[in-house]
Amino acid sequence: MADSQTTVLRLVFGTDTPGKTHAMEFNSPKADLTDALIRPVMQQFIDGQLISGKNGMLTSIESAGIVTRQVTDVIS
Repeated sequence: MADSQTTVLRLVFGTDTPGKTHAMEFNSPKADLTDALIRPVMQQFIDGQLISGKNGMLTSIESAGIVTRQVTDVIS
């Protein structure tokens, strides 16, 4: 059995639709990311109106985090 692990930076934004969010994931984030580095970039996505998803435009910063997934093959 082979194991694999992936790490992504997950950014979650509020949208035009109340109670709905829009998430983006970026592969292989730097290990030293901080709020001070991430928040201004997220704000640029909002201010620039760069993304419109099924729930409308991005309107607020909800959260950001590093997500690590471990996959263990059962059948390969």
